Amino acid sequence: MKTQNSQRPNSIIFRNPKTNDGKYFWEIAKSSKTLDLNSAYQYLIMCRHFAKTCIVAEHEGEVVGFVTAYIPPDSPDTIFVWQVAVDEKHRGKGLGVQMLVSLYKNMKILNIKHLEATITPSNQASIKLFTAVARELKASFEFEKEFFSAAHFGENVHEPEILFHIGQEFSLTL
Repeated sequence: MKTQNSQRPNSIIFRNPKTNDGKYFWEIAKSSKTLDLNSAYQYLIMCRHFAKTCIVAEHEGEVVGFVTAYIPPDSPDTIFVWQVAVDEKHRGKGLGVQMLVSLYKNMKILNIKHLEATITPSNQASIKLFTAVARELKASFEFEKEFFSAAHFGENVHEPEILFHIGQEFSLTL
């Protein structure tokens, strides 16, 4: 899935990750200072075992953004987004929306009809991001079902994670 699109800012290409990209995912997530930072190993696993459901944004050979996602075993028509991250110098250009829309389009071949993620109620940036993706896909969305309560996290202080579900049927023709 190495695609190029002249309309993307600064000649950014989207592709599936390679194992070696995992270290860049970890670095971008760490520098974001807002994402839950997973272990470097987890990012390597995502790049190796879930490469077909993840996407890299690359600018002049440098990884500048990523989406990690997977297809839940009990929901084969859904892509579940784990994390979306954009390097600081590339933020504010719509790259997150572009990556998610590109990922969804690439997943159509697998009969994916829904896109889901969990978001904490205070994460307004992610709520805006996924709302923009739904708008771009001309799809309905819901943001109300508690996926994990604060109690699920045990003694870790963590807000509940609310399920953001895009699409019952996407109206985007691909």
